[in-house]
Amino acid sequence: MSIHKNIKAVFFLLAVVLMGSIAQAQQAIPQQRFDAANSLYQQSKFTDAAAAYQQLIDEGFELKPLYYNAGNAYYKAGKTGEAVYNYEKALQLAPGDETIKHNLALANQKVSGYVDELPLVFFQQWWQQLQLLHKPNGWAAGCIVLFWLVIAGIMLNRFLPGWKNKFLRWGNYALGTLFALYLIMAIDTYAVANDHQSGIIIQGNTKVKSAPDDNSKDAFEVQEGMKVHISDATKDFCKISLADGKTGWVSCGLIKRL
Repeated sequence: MSIHKNIKAVFFLLAVVLMGSIAQAQQAIPQQRFDAANSLYQQSKFTDAAAAYQQLIDEGFELKPLYYNAGNAYYKAGKTGEAVYNYEKALQLAPGDETIKHNLALANQKVSGYVDELPLVFFQQWWQQLQLLHKPNGWAAGCIVLFWLVIAGIMLNRFLPGWKNKFLRWGNYALGTLFALYLIMAIDTYAVANDHQSGIIIQGNTKVKSAPDDNSKDAFEVQEGMKVHISDATKDFCKISLADGKTGWVSCGLIKRL
């Protein structure tokens, strides 16, 4: 009987080790592919490197180094629209990264008619930095924890007379304030993460129409890499606005949403 138990234990340990090895291999594969893409870039095979980075992005990997390197590869390959898009995505994950800002500025210099957006004021920059403290799920989880801590503090203060003191009361105020902050940030970061109202034009010499119709007259022209705000959309057309206030309609297929 003990022999059978020992055999089962050995098989169990082997299964655990095997599953662990498989998990490590699965984690290593994307890193190996990322390293291979980096190697292609170093060999000046920029189009191939961009395609390798893009495949990882299409599979759902959202990392600042991945978007940044993809932006570099697309920039070297002469695909300005894709370069700007990937730099913008990298900047969303790291708003304060000066290297990304510098490379994005270089890419934007290649965009004909580029109009820079108004710079953020200091409190907007602080708010962006605060947003990065947690992901939306992290803010939501913190909100739930703080809510129950506030409830526990109120219950202690109400039903345990010996606990009624100014320290507990001020502690409840502090927890309540933190709860309100986490609630606001959970809502705000969720809204930002699901806001796809801006995008990058990915085709050069794009005619912007005065109405959502191919037969309507041309309003103006936008170039590859131009960042636009999307304010409305039909099945095939998106209404865009530029930083200088111009508005018009273009095919939604020519915009890559951020």
